[in-house]
Formats: sequence, C-alpha cells, structure tokens
Amino acid sequence: MRATTKRRFFYLILIIIIAFIAFQVTSRIYEQKKTEEEGVVIPQEQQEEQQVRIVPVQTGRVQEGDIRLFLTVSGAIEPRETVRVYPKSVGQVKELLVKEGDIVQKDDILMRLDDEQIRLQVAQARATLDSAQASLEKVKAGARPQEISQAEAAVRQTKINLDSARENYQRMEKLFSEGAVAEQQFEQAKNQFEIAEAQYQSADESYKLVTEGAAEQDIKAVEAQVRQAQSALELAQSQLNNTIVRAPINGSITSVTAKTGEIVSSAVPLLVIVDTSELYLVTGISEKDVGSVYIGQEAEVFIDAFPQNTFSGEVTFKGVMVDPSTKTMEIKIRINNYDIEIPPGVFARANITTREKTNTLIVPSSALVRKRDGLYAFIVEEDTAKQRLVDTGISQGNQVEVLQGLEKDEEVVVSGNLTLQDGDIVRIINRGNRQ
Repeated sequence: MRATTKRRFFYLILIIIIAFIAFQVTSRIYEQKKTEEEGVVIPQEQQEEQQVRIVPVQTGRVQEGDIRLFLTVSGAIEPRETVRVYPKSVGQVKELLVKEGDIVQKDDILMRLDDEQIRLQVAQARATLDSAQASLEKVKAGARPQEISQAEAAVRQTKINLDSARENYQRMEKLFSEGAVAEQQFEQAKNQFEIAEAQYQSADESYKLVTEGAAEQDIKAVEAQVRQAQSALELAQSQLNNTIVRAPINGSITSVTAKTGEIVSSAVPLLVIVDTSELYLVTGISEKDVGSVYIGQEAEVFIDAFPQNTFSGEVTFKGVMVDPSTKTMEIKIRINNYDIEIPPGVFARANITTREKTNTLIVPSSALVRKRDGLYAFIVEEDTAKQRLVDTGISQGNQVEVLQGLEKDEEVVVSGNLTLQDGDIVRIINRGNRQ
C-alpha cells in the first residue's frame, strides 16, 4: 500500500516537471515567432537571457518650430454690400438699360420711367415762378412816369363821372319827391352815382399806391408768392428726377425684375446690385470663444468650391452682443487675397489663429503616454528607453508643444511606447526626422 502511494507521488512530480518544460518551450517558440514577424532578430545569446526585455519601436526627433492654436468656424461668403433698388415714384418703365451680369458704377442710369406729364408740370411751375418774380421786381421798382400819368388821368376822369352822376342823382331825387319821375328812374340814377363814387375811390387809391409805392406788407406778400412758386418748381423737378433710376453703388447686377412697359412702384424692387470688391466669411462664434476672437486676428479660409486654394483672411467685424437664442456672436472675416472669381453664397470654413508660439519644442502627439501621475515620453539613449515626465502647451493637429522635460534633437519614441517601461531595451525599426 505504501509502495503504491510512493509511485503515484513520483508520477505526479514527473508530470509537473514535464508540463513546466513544455510551457517554457512553447513560450520561447511564441516569443521568437512574434519577434521575427516584427522584423527584429534577437541574437542567440540574448534569446537565452529571458530576463532581458527587448521592445521594437519607432522614433523621431524633438524639433524646434512654430505652432498655432486654431478656432475653426464655418459660414457663407457674402459680398461687401447688397442693395435692392426701388423706384422713388410710380410710373411706367420707358427704357431699361441694364441686364443681369452687367457691371455698373455709382450714379449710372439703370432705367427711365415715363416722364411726359411730369415735364409739363415742371414747365408750368417754372412759368408760375417767372411770373411771381416779375411781380416782385415790379413792386420793388415802383411805378413808372407813364403809370403815374395814367393814374392821374383815371382820377380826373372818374371825378368828372362822379360829379355828373351826383348832379343827376340830386335832380332825380327832387323830381321823385315831387312825383315827377318813376321810382325806377330814381333808383337807376342812385346806382349810377354809387358806381361812379366807387370808381373814383378806386382810381384815387390806385393813384396813391402809384405815387407812394408798395407797402412793406405788399412786398412781403409777393415775396411769399415767389417762395411758394420756387418750392412748387423744386417739387416738380424732384419728381422728374425720380423718373430716372440710378445705381446707388458700384457693383454687378444680379437680378432684374422690371420689364419695359410695366407699371412699377416703390413696393417691389426693380433689381439687385452686389458690390464684390470685398468678400467676407460671415459666421458666428459661441459665447465661450468670444474672449479669444478680436478684430485684426489672422485666419486661413478654405472654400469648398475651390479645394485647391487657401485664402488668407482677417477678422474685421465682431458683434456687440451674443444672440440669446443661438448663444452666438456674429463675426466677419475679410478675404484678403483672391485672384479668382468667388461667387457670394458659397460655403467656407476658416481657422482663426487664437494663439501662436514660435521657436518652441514640438513632438508628435503619439510620443506622449498618459499615466496616472501625468504625461510621459521615452527618449532613447544607447538602445535604452528613458522615461521623462513632460509638461505640454498648445497643440495643432498631431503636433504638441513641449514646455518642459525634453531637449531639442533628442530621440523620442513615437510608436511602440504604450507598453514601454523605463529602462527597457529597444530595437529601433524606423527612425524619423533624421538629422
């Protein structure tokens, strides 16, 4: 019984030893195969030293250069100015002088409306003004000698008529009281006397006006008539000018809705003019970015319609308040250099430079490994990986600024560093940024 137990124990120990040897052989075969697949050939003497860890890596150099931090925005390209042209008066289009696509200058004539009736009104208003001015000149100049003589003659004649009418009236009055004449004859003599008296008084007043000159209030009244006539002429001339539609700005005609012969009014625009002498990317920034954007900031503009071109831009407008509904503030980026025709309305993106560092240390972002206590990078010294704690700054794409922890031109691991440990032996399978 005891012998049987010893044999069982011996076989159990033998099985354990065989299993351990098999495990070691299998592990060595697996490691050798994996190493060969990764292109690393381990010398025989190192294969026998299982305690040494050899890690295949790729490396690069710590470089000095410039790096920028961007704020990316998007929006539509808009022209410097867009103007919808309305007529200032109702009328019929007599002549249309432009079409879509035409380039016009400010004050160029775009169309003419029918002006026949308004021209007649202008002529009438000018005649009225001329008459009022002549009357004013006459009043201020006073009467001529001939007019004074005529006034004197009128007074004498009306005096003779008055005396005759008075004598006839007195005679008829006596005869009527005696019943010698009819009442109708008496009334007729009375009316003639009253008319002659009125004519004499009128002639006498005219003579006094001629000899004494116009009164100050009369001159002022005629001056007022002149001013009124002048205003009427200016109004008519303005209405005549409104029949000519002119370009309010320099630009290109993008839309024409009026046609010759149509009746137009100020309720509907006749055409649209855009000034493309300057182009802007109009967009919005979120309220968290308001403090990082300012007028004068540089930007790179990318337009989808022209994928081969990159345009420089500058922030030229920044709103004064954040839209409460969208939580964004409007900005405008002027495109500075373009030698191609960019149509307004196309979609565009822009990278606004919010921070820029020059002559600073830069490494690929893949060179950094985040661990529990911070960011680390591995440099290579004599085939040995050395772990460094690094302090980083801004990043651009896959480039990161290094503030502390690395030196210029040091060889840093950029691939294969995720499982790398401080002091590991490395086999460099690819070197980047060769010096």
